[in-house]
Amino acid sequence: MKRYLIITTVIVVAALLIFAGAATISAQSNAQQAPENQWQMSFYPNLDWSGYPAYTQYSNSMNYNWGDYAPGPNMPASYWSLRSTLNTYFYGGNYQFSILADDEFVFMIDNVAYMNTIDQGFSGKNLVFSAPVSQGYHTVRIDYRQFTGPAYIYTSWAYLKPGEGAPVPPPDRPLPAPLPPESATSVQTRYGDFTPCIEQNLHQAECFHSDGAWNSPNHGSVQIEPKIIIWGACEPADSDVVWTVDTTTDPMKTKEFRCSKSLAGWFPH
Repeated sequence: MKRYLIITTVIVVAALLIFAGAATISAQSNAQQAPENQWQMSFYPNLDWSGYPAYTQYSNSMNYNWGDYAPGPNMPASYWSLRSTLNTYFYGGNYQFSILADDEFVFMIDNVAYMNTIDQGFSGKNLVFSAPVSQGYHTVRIDYRQFTGPAYIYTSWAYLKPGEGAPVPPPDRPLPAPLPPESATSVQTRYGDFTPCIEQNLHQAECFHSDGAWNSPNHGSVQIEPKIIIWGACEPADSDVVWTVDTTTDPMKTKEFRCSKSLAGWFPH
């Protein structure tokens, strides 16, 4: 009987030690999954951010182009939603925000909605607005949802001017790159009328026609380009334009855009 009690006690103690060790590892793992000053991106396999997220990741920026593919494991390619939150520091003053998304989103600061495109038909249009923000840390949240077709979202904001009594950014701090232009609703170039592609959210190759010149791009070279996300007539000289795509955690973080060979707009490179 004593031997049985000793063996039982040893088993119980060993089980408790294993459980405690697992709990410690789990706690350490959870701590590593929540880095500071990064976007927490929680993906849901539905359109209304309901239930538990199927997948969560962390990112320094909210600039993604998922195309026609699922955004992550255990997620569908269509009819899904994303909730992204970021706690970051703002200088006091006025900011200009720029968001380009397909399909819809709600942009919030401290749970106050500043832009809501749900059921507004703004899919694929670059939206720019200004808002005052007090100095200090604020929670930025973006609720995004995707129906069908290409899925992407590009966000940025720039400090415009200080508010009353607010500190001015250090003078030796480099100026941010310019914000992307608003996407046009109609574009015609010597390679065709691209308005139908804009209206139907099609790749630029669907509206491309060679002008017959010996050095004109061919249909295949346009097909292999990423889809234009900012429509507007451009020239080859504009092919290496760099715009600010994130001024939250790294004010110098930029993204390069290239002019399509169709001259109908820019795609991220």
